[in-house]
Amino acid sequence: MIEDAPIDDRAPVTGPEPARPGDAEREQREPAAPEDVSAAAQEFVSGLLDAMGLEAQVSASLEEGRTVLQVTGDDLGILIGRRGQTLDALQEVTRTAVQRKLRAHVRLLVDVENYRGRRRASLAEYAKEMAKRAIERGTEIELEAMNAYERKIVHDAVGEIDGASSFSEGEEPNRKVVVRGE
Repeated sequence: MIEDAPIDDRAPVTGPEPARPGDAEREQREPAAPEDVSAAAQEFVSGLLDAMGLEAQVSASLEEGRTVLQVTGDDLGILIGRRGQTLDALQEVTRTAVQRKLRAHVRLLVDVENYRGRRRASLAEYAKEMAKRAIERGTEIELEAMNAYERKIVHDAVGEIDGASSFSEGEEPNRKVVVRGE
């Protein structure tokens, strides 16, 4: 008689990872039509604002193949939060809701009172100043941790300065840009 060997569930699993429900569907999703994304995102954010008791206007446009939702009104700082963290969360929740509704991949950016535009200009100016400083000193300057969107702005701005380069290091959420003077 053969006895069952004890199962060691701590042993590493080899081979391909087992499929999970929805994997095939996610891989085959086509991008949604921009007008569908715009309508669904506007509807979702408008409903959220109503539920929060905030009066604001929500408009949508298409920029570089991505739907950009602009929220305008008075006293909307609560939607931006400290250094845009609440805005990032609003964007993620909106993107997830729209993707689920449309069952398609969506490219979406949510902005409140042009915060992202102002932040983009401020970050680009800061990055250029740091690049010039790194060139003068001939050193590397490590910037504060930023999200991927902000890191891209910094990399693009540094790339415009002759004699400077940049790279990212670290792990999320503490990933930073390092600016190098050459």
